[in-house]
Amino acid sequence: MKSDAQHDTDDSRLSYDENQTVETGQIFLFPTGRGNRGKSFFTRWAVEEARNAGREVIVADGDCTNQTLATYFQDAYSPPSADQVSITKWFEGLVQKQIESRKSLIVDFGAGDRTLKHVAHELSLVSFLQSLGVQPVAIHFVGPDTDDLAYLQSFETDKLFAPDATIIVFNQFCVPPHIPQATAFSDSIEKSRIIRQILDRGSQIVVMPTLGCAHEIERRRISFMGAIDGETKDDLPPLGLIDRQRTRMWRDNMKKAFSEVQHWLP
Repeated sequence: MKSDAQHDTDDSRLSYDENQTVETGQIFLFPTGRGNRGKSFFTRWAVEEARNAGREVIVADGDCTNQTLATYFQDAYSPPSADQVSITKWFEGLVQKQIESRKSLIVDFGAGDRTLKHVAHELSLVSFLQSLGVQPVAIHFVGPDTDDLAYLQSFETDKLFAPDATIIVFNQFCVPPHIPQATAFSDSIEKSRIIRQILDRGSQIVVMPTLGCAHEIERRRISFMGAIDGETKDDLPPLGLIDRQRTRMWRDNMKKAFSEVQHWLP
């Protein structure tokens, strides 16, 4: 786990010209959502898929109280302290590193963290990244609770962080057992004004499938591919053949679910 974003980089420096865009294929992916909406779970999958395909991605775990990603990715960057000034400086260093390294970046902050909002406002982050050839992508994780819409709205207000490349994820895991999956998001969520507003600018909705044995994988702190291959940790037995098959099918279903927005992922 790395505590800063300072590494040796190329001696050349990129200049900021708001009228010029450099095409590099870099993605700045920022997951948002209230607690237990699937941000970190998705991020693990997205990083695994990118790296398994040979694509380089910088992983940053900005959650100072529950650093989940850092337990799965030894090269994940983490803030040096929980002080807001330090976190902001750390985040800005990551953005600088991404621009100079020509790699994609995915940053997972804890629910309620305001670092991105502060930097997005101060730097006009969306247009700044675009001018340097980086594609900013917002991915909002939403459950069937209307309070999730207020959290989403906070990023959309005054286009604080509202790139055209925006993904809305309806996480089936968040649906209570007594609510039918087929209708959980159809009325108060999917037909809401804020969702329609985001879709009108070309954004996409993705329904994220549930992995029934997710808790067993998390107990072992192993990758999804590792679970399928029978890896384990902490003297726990490997997943049984049925749960390995569940994980294999879930990976296939995730690829299908996110296929329409794959170009917005690292």
